[in-house]
Amino acid sequence: MDAIESYLRQYGPGLTTEVAAHLMRIGNLAANTARQRVSRRSDDIKSLAYLPFPRNARFLYLPEDYGSPRFWRALIDRLDSTNSAYGAALAAVLARGGIVPEAHFNIVCGAPVRQKKHVSAELVLDRLLQAKLLERRHIDGIGSCIIQPRGAGYLEWPAVEVRARLLAENILLSAIAAWARNNGLVSYGKVQLRSITQAPAVATTVWDFTGPCYLHSVLPRVRDGETQRPAFLVADVLQARVDLSGIRAFVRKCEAVRRLAKVTSLQMFVADHYSREARDLLKSQGIITATTRSLFGKDFQTGLNELKIFFGSIIQNSAIDIGKLDALLRRFNEIEGASLQIRGTLFEFLAARLARFEFRSDVVLMNRIYQDASTPAAKAEADLTVEAGGGQLVFVECKGTAPYGIVPDEQFEKWLQHQVPTIYAATRQRPEWANREITFEFWATAPLSEASQELFRTIESALNKHRYQIKVRLGEELESMCERMGDESVTTAFGKHFVRRGRPQEGAFA
Repeated sequence: MDAIESYLRQYGPGLTTEVAAHLMRIGNLAANTARQRVSRRSDDIKSLAYLPFPRNARFLYLPEDYGSPRFWRALIDRLDSTNSAYGAALAAVLARGGIVPEAHFNIVCGAPVRQKKHVSAELVLDRLLQAKLLERRHIDGIGSCIIQPRGAGYLEWPAVEVRARLLAENILLSAIAAWARNNGLVSYGKVQLRSITQAPAVATTVWDFTGPCYLHSVLPRVRDGETQRPAFLVADVLQARVDLSGIRAFVRKCEAVRRLAKVTSLQMFVADHYSREARDLLKSQGIITATTRSLFGKDFQTGLNELKIFFGSIIQNSAIDIGKLDALLRRFNEIEGASLQIRGTLFEFLAARLARFEFRSDVVLMNRIYQDASTPAAKAEADLTVEAGGGQLVFVECKGTAPYGIVPDEQFEKWLQHQVPTIYAATRQRPEWANREITFEFWATAPLSEASQELFRTIESALNKHRYQIKVRLGEELESMCERMGDESVTTAFGKHFVRRGRPQEGAFA
């Protein structure tokens, strides 16, 4: 075993400059001789490509260390020691369970979307993907994600936890929005929250929460001939414990936006808990260091933790505790949109269970994105993709809305006139689906308006049934499917929360 391999086995992965310094110490070598020995190292010693280090250093490791905990610790330590944008982004992904929706990556990575003298978020992602330190992968129930590389067997449970955490964070963001509006911190109608498809922007940076702020103490000064510009309240959230490594990306983003002369921002991070070092760093930077408990109390924080456990158990065990669901809905009743988000997520799980039963399928994929290659900008998401028996292929759109409401016309129109043709075009470009019988179904717990019903009849009558078919299933038919499936917890949950919550359904499809 040569000295370089011995060093890496004893101390773990490290930089070529560190290895050379070690050879100089143990072998009394000149600096140039030590560097040459490192450059002529054995092929059994690997180096990480694409990520730059000072003085042209490379990160060395043994093949058996790749992807191990000490590999990640060593790499992030070396990147952090050089104040690297890549290390901050990588640590931010790991702090979120190693799985981040791709639409959220620009938020969490700490790099601006585009700003002079800064590495852009796009370049950070490209370099980390090229170095194989991150991967792009579809996660059922979330969509396209940026993940820490790991085997498929090690991805299942973290994905469950991330799905539950994202729901809890959405409710937390709704609560922060209500708190900021009700206390006059932001303009009431101008608050923006992240979603699975968008990231609210302030100048060159994107955040989980943004809102223009006109509080006198933080408003920028008005120069002659200028109009009053607002300040901004900006915030990111993480429903987890945050350590120093996991917070560096957020601090980098705050520093970047402060360098912009015409942007004034009040910055806040909200987490479950902080390490002492993370809290000290945030406070030293003048950043509001909040916890879920400090903003909304112990009961609210406990409720979010219970919500994560509740949906984690549904995903993992297919068991629905109706009493626990009712308690959670009561706990978050005053948070605008919270009950809608909880019920909407519940309906997605119920719909996937129903689809497996109805179509006798073991292949039910959630939240798949399809793109028409002939029109690169044309993308559409299928809530459920079902590979049914007999070569049938079914795409299901799910709308778990209140039964006493009406499915918004624009949502139904978008499904019929954009999603259906876009997904169908994508299927024609996949040889394995060339001879499949294709059906598009719209499942909703509320009735359609007269206008939507008329639109459906018009399009269906003109449709070439040899290409694909379209179908609508509403509350009562879906409830009948639940009863045929024979799972009492599913039937009870669907009936209580999606059928008998208001007046009886009406309309031709009811």
